[in-house]
Amino acid sequence: MSETNNQSNWTKSKIRSVLNPTIWVIGLLYTVHSHFNGCPHAVILGGWFIGPPVWLWLEYQFLFDRAVDDWKSFKHTQSLQRNLWLGVAAFLAVKYLPLS
Repeated sequence: MSETNNQSNWTKSKIRSVLNPTIWVIGLLYTVHSHFNGCPHAVILGGWFIGPPVWLWLEYQFLFDRAVDDWKSFKHTQSLQRNLWLGVAAFLAVKYLPLS
């Protein structure tokens, strides 16, 4: 058997394509679970305000390879994730923060 057959075919791009939706689904499910288990709203809201931007930065720093990956595609994916994050954070802010 050749040495290339023994190596993993998991590129950074492929890792991102599996990891991104997994993290988002786990985050949303954990938020729903925490909401119904009495977790303080400030903790849930703080997690959504801090977690996704940190993930987007980590993804750019460690899972993006300029030599291999397409910048436009990566930027588009990050933009979609940013919009999802802003939507969830806005929804939670309206739901959890007091009006007055």
